[in-house]
Amino acid sequence: MMLTISHRVRTDIRDIIVAEAGEKGNKTIKEMNTNSNLSLANRKQLADMLGNQYDGMRYRAIQKFREQREELEKKLIKEYAEQKGATKLVSQIEITERKLKDLRDELSHLDFSLDSDLDLRVVSHTSLDRTIDSRIEKELGTADAIDARFRSAQIAMMTIASLEDAEKILNSVSALC
Repeated sequence: MMLTISHRVRTDIRDIIVAEAGEKGNKTIKEMNTNSNLSLANRKQLADMLGNQYDGMRYRAIQKFREQREELEKKLIKEYAEQKGATKLVSQIEITERKLKDLRDELSHLDFSLDSDLDLRVVSHTSLDRTIDSRIEKELGTADAIDARFRSAQIAMMTIASLEDAEKILNSVSALC
């Protein structure tokens, strides 16, 4: 049966339960090495302290390293950015992006927007959108109307008597293509 530590282990190993004695030991590593031989259970407990448990010593050391690395990286990036003049460019980009957002908002108030190719679009479901749709329908018609013409031409083809009649039907819809 293996003995486990039932309480949270800190960096202090004095709270390790001594397996043979069955009592709480306050021995340091030096005392354990000089006064007695360590049992397998004691060595396992000591080794487990250095394991990869959540909130264990190794975990905390790695977390501390990562935090320090991140802080140092930020500091070095800032330092090199200032040396190369990148901070001035970042400042200009921030100003430009704020101005761009303001211009896009102003454009939106006029019921327009820009797509990714910077083509001007009308914001849908606005009175301007309905006005444009109405004018397009008036000048070009609708896709449904074109579909209806082809359906009727298709039905007419089923009842033609000659190639001349077929040519007339095809000519009536070919202008749409």
